[in-house]
Amino acid sequence: MLKELCIENIAIVKKECVELSRGFSVLTGETGACKYIIIDAIGLIMGARASKELLRNGEKNASVTALFTDFTESEISRLTELGFPPEDDNTLFIRRDIGISGSSTAKIGARTVPAALLREVGEFLINIHGQHASWALLEEENHITYLDAMADITAPLAEYELIFEEYSEIRAKMEELRRKEAQKERTIELLKYQLADIDAVKPHEGEEEALEIKKKKLASAEKISKYSNLVYRALYQNEKGNSATDLIRKSSDAIEALSDVLPNAEEYLETLNDFMYRLEDIAETIYKECDVGVKNPTELLDKIETRLNAITKLKRKYGATIEEVIAFREKIAAELKTLEHSGEMLEDMENELREVRTRLAAKAAEITKKRRAAAKIFEEKIIKELRFLEMAKVRFEIAVTPLAEFAKNGADAVSFLVSANPGEPLMPLSKIASGGELSRTMLALKCALADKEKTPTLIFDEIDTGISGKTSHKIGIKLKEVAQGGTQVLCVTHSPQIAATASTHFFVSKREVGGRTESSIRALSYGERVAEIARIIGGAKVTEQAQAAARELLDAGK
Repeated sequence: MLKELCIENIAIVKKECVELSRGFSVLTGETGACKYIIIDAIGLIMGARASKELLRNGEKNASVTALFTDFTESEISRLTELGFPPEDDNTLFIRRDIGISGSSTAKIGARTVPAALLREVGEFLINIHGQHASWALLEEENHITYLDAMADITAPLAEYELIFEEYSEIRAKMEELRRKEAQKERTIELLKYQLADIDAVKPHEGEEEALEIKKKKLASAEKISKYSNLVYRALYQNEKGNSATDLIRKSSDAIEALSDVLPNAEEYLETLNDFMYRLEDIAETIYKECDVGVKNPTELLDKIETRLNAITKLKRKYGATIEEVIAFREKIAAELKTLEHSGEMLEDMENELREVRTRLAAKAAEITKKRRAAAKIFEEKIIKELRFLEMAKVRFEIAVTPLAEFAKNGADAVSFLVSANPGEPLMPLSKIASGGELSRTMLALKCALADKEKTPTLIFDEIDTGISGKTSHKIGIKLKEVAQGGTQVLCVTHSPQIAATASTHFFVSKREVGGRTESSIRALSYGERVAEIARIIGGAKVTEQAQAAARELLDAGK
């Protein structure tokens, strides 16, 4: 349940904290006291869009904080799944801060969270029912959601959705294949041309870099030959016999001749021989690496230039690099193969689609059966609730009709049909419902689904719109029953009958402080409740009769 709500610098609220209680509470107030601020503040906690217009004039930031507590085991389990297990004292703290630009940040516990995650947690903890929700009831596409909540088909629907996804993917592939089939010949001709164009060159990875290196070597062939020959002659072989290795060999012969007078002659000879072998290796390596391999470098250079030009043309058409060109070739080769065998592939897909469709139809039929069974129970519950709410002659049916094709949530269309008056035919809710009938129908739905939805906190914003006193009293009783089932209920109302039924009565007022208007909220005592309900009954002038009526209503609502 929502234990405490603190609002700071929102609209005309400077700073207010209200401690809420379990059970059924109502919120009333003076005209212009901005009762809507409470709903807007709770909406922010639930992830509603923040706006700089919400800030109190002259302030740079605003905040709303909420403390939730007394979670049941199932609620703790769900919050844990969402990643926000309650604290050890069974509490959960949510905060929303708004800056002067309208940007906002949100925290659940100590963790900063994005708006999407805040909405997911907020919508689990609180459900706000206002005029928007009533009018949403007129949209037939929403009716299936209410029925599914009653039918308890989460598991089979999840299985159906997986099969439907598989079914949709196959259909999309078949559609794409048929689309390509329509322009098959032209596409095949283009793909064959592209393959032939690439295969005429047959590029391979790393080729361009290797050719550039070889090109550079050939372009400098004369210089390379000059200096590599110089190294070779100076270190290893020289027709004049005075290369470095020749001189070392002569030095070795001289040291060997002096070996009888040089104690370290063997060591000197070994070192010189090592130098000689290393110089020979350097000379031969340089000679080989600098060998252009042809007698006519210009001819080979022309061939390399021609090859590089061919590769450049491919890159201009099919990719920025050789690797991309090769990848493009693999892609179009696969596409060509698919097109050339598209008839066989379509046949295989059709067989696969039939098999998946059979599984999908079986699961859809299971869901339809559950929906129709739940519809009968749902109808009875809603009729019972509506008759209690002064729609004594109402008829209500839930039509579950087959769709022409499978949809994401099954193969059914669901429509709520109502006849509010005797002798009138059943018609879609959108065709006949007044504002008061809509409010009562929505309340009937909430009551019928109370044991299914199990939302910790329900908030009703002016559910009494378009409803008379007697019916308002019945609505108050129903709201109290919902609260007695374990759900915390808060109702913003103008109805004295509903206000008198609540266990706790909050009053929103405004006052002038330092030249500024401020709104405040507080819980009323019994005497204050009498005065407030009398004000709602009698308007600006509260009479003894209005006060007596208020006491009567309060005593009857106990």
